[in-house]
Amino acid sequence: MLRKIVALVGIAVISIFCLSGCKERPEEVKLDRETVKTTAEYQAEAREQITKGNMANELDKIEKVMEQEAGQGR
Repeated sequence: MLRKIVALVGIAVISIFCLSGCKERPEEVKLDRETVKTTAEYQAEAREQITKGNMANELDKIEKVMEQEAGQGR
């Protein structure tokens, strides 16, 4: 009989703690998500930025970035 009472009291206490924790709802977490570009967006941006006149310079920039990344072990 004593075991039943202790078990019921234990269940009641656990239930009260669980239910009281549900009263406060956390505020919405707003994450700053990066906007991910699609391939088409990258291509359109490249067409605007790279012209026949600056093509060699842009290629040099890209090659330098690739060499730096290769040197860092990426």
